[in-house]
Amino acid sequence: MNFQNKTAILAVVILVATLAVPAVGQPERGIEVGQKIEPRQFRTIEREKITLPVEEGLTVLLFWSTWSPRSEPALGLWKKFGDEYRDNGVKVFTINADHQDMQPEDVQLVRDYIAQREIELPVVVDSQLELFNEIGVIVLPTTLIFKPDGTLDYKYAGFPTSAELDLKQDLEAKLGIAEEPTAEEETTRGKLAYQPKNNALLFFGMGKRYHEKGYPEKAKAKYIEALQKDSEYPDPLRSLERLFFDQGRTPEAEDRIKNLLTASGLEAVIGNIQEEPEGMEAGQVSAPGTTTPSSQVPAQAAPEAKAMTPMERMKLLMEKGN
Repeated sequence: MNFQNKTAILAVVILVATLAVPAVGQPERGIEVGQKIEPRQFRTIEREKITLPVEEGLTVLLFWSTWSPRSEPALGLWKKFGDEYRDNGVKVFTINADHQDMQPEDVQLVRDYIAQREIELPVVVDSQLELFNEIGVIVLPTTLIFKPDGTLDYKYAGFPTSAELDLKQDLEAKLGIAEEPTAEEETTRGKLAYQPKNNALLFFGMGKRYHEKGYPEKAKAKYIEALQKDSEYPDPLRSLERLFFDQGRTPEAEDRIKNLLTASGLEAVIGNIQEEPEGMEAGQVSAPGTTTPSSQVPAQAAPEAKAMTPMERMKLLMEKGN
């Protein structure tokens, strides 16, 4: 190998290494349990000023959207828990993540959504999804619990079949009021929470961690492995749906998930894909940061040569993943 070739290879290696390392001082997106956020003021959709996290008790923040099918049961559950544990100092707030730029008609849609479902919880306006990006929310819904000093004490991404029991048990543990479950409660838990077979839970857990950290392709692979281990396990399929439909439930997105399942020998699972959520029209764009429902397919054009926001980077990564 001559000197010129060696020099060219070395230049490529240096370039790849440079691109792979974040710039000095550039913070990574997201915070982990045990890290703090500074208290800051927000307004609700009713223009009420609030400061989060609250100074006493536990602050629960539920990130959700009108286009996420699992957000509705999550809202209902935290309405119930907010009432049940109010005397224990639990204060529940919801943060809508429909779009990065909320127009008046978007806000009205959220108001109507909450009113129709009688969810009497504060809905916080997160301007430009700043807190969403700071925390690093990947999946909707996502539940966070903060201590009064702003320390993130708990993070629960998604809303699987066992969510109600998981969240109740974990919340009571945080409050120091958890009791050993009775035999009847354990039986009920077994009925409500599907018991995966053939180590499918292990692969689903790996997929969920990749999903939370923003690696959609790796998450998809692990969700597929979980379904191959146990094709009746619903949670991996629901998680795949969230990945494929993150930009809206379009015919193209449906074709992609069906093609992946077919190629993985899981044709029988295709019939278990959930029907389109009520209130979402075909082709509606649902990802945060999108303000109009006109797009049918995520844009494939190269990004402009300008600094990208964390939300834009996440969207681009997820678009490539699909």
